[in-house]
Amino acid sequence: MSEKIFTYCLLILTMFSCVTLPVFSQVSNEQLASKVSPSVVYLLTGEGGGRLQATGSGFIVKENGVLLTAYHLIKNAREVQVRLKSGEVFDKVELLGYDERRDVAALRIQAQGLTALPLANADAAQIGEKVFVISNPATLTWSASDGILSAIRMADEVPTAGAGYKILQFTAPVSAGSSGAPVVDAQGRALGIITSSQSGQNLNFAIPVQSVAGLAAATNGTALGAGTFLRPPTKAEAPASAAIANTIPEDQLRGAKTIRIRSNTEFFSASQLETKLINMPEFKALKLLLIDDYRGGDLVIEVDRPLFTFDFTYKVTDTRTSVILASGKVTAWDSVTAAPELAKQIVKKLQAPRANAEPGTQAKNK
Repeated sequence: MSEKIFTYCLLILTMFSCVTLPVFSQVSNEQLASKVSPSVVYLLTGEGGGRLQATGSGFIVKENGVLLTAYHLIKNAREVQVRLKSGEVFDKVELLGYDERRDVAALRIQAQGLTALPLANADAAQIGEKVFVISNPATLTWSASDGILSAIRMADEVPTAGAGYKILQFTAPVSAGSSGAPVVDAQGRALGIITSSQSGQNLNFAIPVQSVAGLAAATNGTALGAGTFLRPPTKAEAPASAAIANTIPEDQLRGAKTIRIRSNTEFFSASQLETKLINMPEFKALKLLLIDDYRGGDLVIEVDRPLFTFDFTYKVTDTRTSVILASGKVTAWDSVTAAPELAKQIVKKLQAPRANAEPGTQAKNK
């Protein structure tokens, strides 16, 4: 009996040894980047007259030119341009639809036969699985990074993120310019669309694509301002002109006569800062003229509030050279609280060069 049992066991083991188990192919990071990159686009937006406002990312979801991106990139843009990995440039872009709550927009360019990125259901993804990002941080276009999917949670759980929708939390490094890029799985399928990152190492968020895929189904679009004259920012290099190379921030601030204010966020209105400045005696003493022409002004004050933060940031830029002369931030619960503090900080920055000027300098300049 024992011999029979041994024979049966040996037979069973032999049978199992002959079975070929499925082998799951592993795609290398290089192969994945090569596969996904043609579907990722470089987005440029302008404030008018070819003046670059922001750069970001997006990805093609239909071969007839439909793509998804972050809504905040194009919300207040006067010009929009889309660039493909192949080098093709599209100046005429249509807005098919947007979801402001989730910060996602669907755009369309006049192209056919593009490489569309397949979409995946993020709810079926496994926490801890590897994810990848192909995006355009700063001037480093079509850059790849990887990490893991940390969590799928409600936006309500993240301060200032909003409410009523899911977000993907992941660790793949992203930077300014990554907004609108896809978060993809190991098979090269889009799980989510990047909207923002929060202060903290590799604490980044994306919107699940299945929550916004319907935006791409629209057929009627609204033409956005043509981006014919937009050009990408140049890579770090020597100053392009003597005017920039010789710019002295204190001199530029001291010599300015006109100034305009621009808000780059829906959470703050430029008029709030204008009102505070106009009513400040210290600002009146500077004899700076506030103007409302988006093309004019010796100086421009830009206010922003990165998503998922309470920081209201500002920078003062010389419009002639695009050199940032001053910057700072105020942490506040809302724009009403932030506006007076921003006004105080900005006035101090504008006062400093005048206070530090040598006696008689201002009189000579009159």
